[in-house]
Amino acid sequence: MTRFITLTITTAVLASVSLAAQQPAPAPAAAPQVRRLGGNIRATPVSGALPRTADGKPDLTGVWVGGLPVGNIAQGMPNKEPVPMLPDTKAKMAAHQAKDDPQAQCLPVPPPRATPYPWRIVITPTHGFFLYEMYDYRQVFMDGRKHPPLDELDPTWKGHSIGWWEGDTLVIDTVGFNGKIWLDNTGHVSTDRLHTVERYTRKDLGNMDIQILIDDPGAYARPFTVNGVARLMPKTDELLEYVCNENNQDLPFLVGPRQ
Repeated sequence: MTRFITLTITTAVLASVSLAAQQPAPAPAAAPQVRRLGGNIRATPVSGALPRTADGKPDLTGVWVGGLPVGNIAQGMPNKEPVPMLPDTKAKMAAHQAKDDPQAQCLPVPPPRATPYPWRIVITPTHGFFLYEMYDYRQVFMDGRKHPPLDELDPTWKGHSIGWWEGDTLVIDTVGFNGKIWLDNTGHVSTDRLHTVERYTRKDLGNMDIQILIDDPGAYARPFTVNGVARLMPKTDELLEYVCNENNQDLPFLVGPRQ
């Protein structure tokens, strides 16, 4: 799984090292906003007032990076509390291998699992959309509807999400998960009883607080909350194409004309 920009940045770094050996060091300049690859993308902090839309709501527009911990969701627990796993959940985690990770199989990684790559929020009067550079997108219904009865929902990777505003905070309630997602890279599992409540609060121009309540009585002893902060990427930055189909072993078997 590669990103085209990797080659560009690597070439630029090698060139700058070569030039530095031949020429005097340039005068110090203001630190640029930098994207570091390999799952370690960062945005140089920016400051400014909280932007708002014409209706007075916080404007969440922009390309963001970060949020909840990617490696181990326990890092987002308040006061370094342990994740309240049930014994069966601990046993499943202990038996996991890296190949069992849905991400390793190019399967969706929806919240509460965090993505190491940039993402964008688009809010309309009726829908909210999260566009993830890594893999895909999700939609949130903002038109006042409620969740259908659970027995009428087809379980999915991203579940059924409804959203609303509470003051300056965007709240998203999701049910109907398929029970297959991992909450992080370490393999904190979920079940189809997972229920999440996400809260997005843009504090100023460059920072957005994220809080997610995780309630899954099939895997955890009690509901718990994890916290994080997303950073705004440069205005010139956009989501890049991300392809996750390396070593596709199906192709040799797709023989004959398309039906």
